[in-house]
Amino acid sequence: MKTVVKSHATTEQLTGVAETLMITLYARSLETQQPDSLFQDPKAVEIAQATDYDFEKYAKGWASKLSTVIRVQEFDCIAKDFLQENPNAIVINLGCGLCTRFTRIDNGSVRWYEVDFPEVIALRRQFFEESDRYHFIAKSILDFTWIDTIQRQPGQPLLILMEGVSPYLSETENRDLISHVQARLAPLELVFDALNRKTANRSKKHDTVSKTEAEFKSGIDSGQELEAWNSNITLKNEIYYLKQFADYPQRLPLWARYLSPLLVILFKSSSQILQLKIE
Repeated sequence: MKTVVKSHATTEQLTGVAETLMITLYARSLETQQPDSLFQDPKAVEIAQATDYDFEKYAKGWASKLSTVIRVQEFDCIAKDFLQENPNAIVINLGCGLCTRFTRIDNGSVRWYEVDFPEVIALRRQFFEESDRYHFIAKSILDFTWIDTIQRQPGQPLLILMEGVSPYLSETENRDLISHVQARLAPLELVFDALNRKTANRSKKHDTVSKTEAEFKSGIDSGQELEAWNSNITLKNEIYYLKQFADYPQRLPLWARYLSPLLVILFKSSSQILQLKIE
């Protein structure tokens, strides 16, 4: 995959939900520059340094930054495991933002699609170029004509990733998305993260999202709820990844290090990663 970098890329076109991609980019960039980094994402550093954006407004959002870092690792592991078993698979990254996962886990044979709003893909093109295995689709993920663009061979394994997106969709929108995916692309696996309902109702108190015009629209308290949405859905795995906060005391503020067991209790059920098998 070829990459393109332009200095001082503008982000004025990013508003509402689209702007939240800068939160995750910021978290990955900062983590990569830590001397004891949990993963390396040099592309995120490169993009952040070449982007004209006020990242400083997220500087105090330690919980958001740590949760993003942990979530990135979990999504990477799930995707790597899937490609280990299905090296010639298709991966569709819905609401991709400036995600760099393809650069980290490309196995040389996967066909990868990045799907997001036209303004996001326009920004993305300033840093990446498409190839015969790496494709951009400039459409809202709720404009289901993006499905028409997917080139898939009969029986070819399919993994859909949707990181940091579901909470910004209403329950109806989440249901519609899964319904269209099931009707047109099954069988497949879908992996996404969700907030519980209590957390989803607190957008204005979120340590980074509150600095944008975006708002959470829905939450899920248990992955088993999804099996009731469609008889063809099976909950394969449910990961309460914020329980890992206590594993990284060096990423916590000084006051929080002494309260890490309490933080686990407070945060453990606030967000989860859901892995679905859809037939």
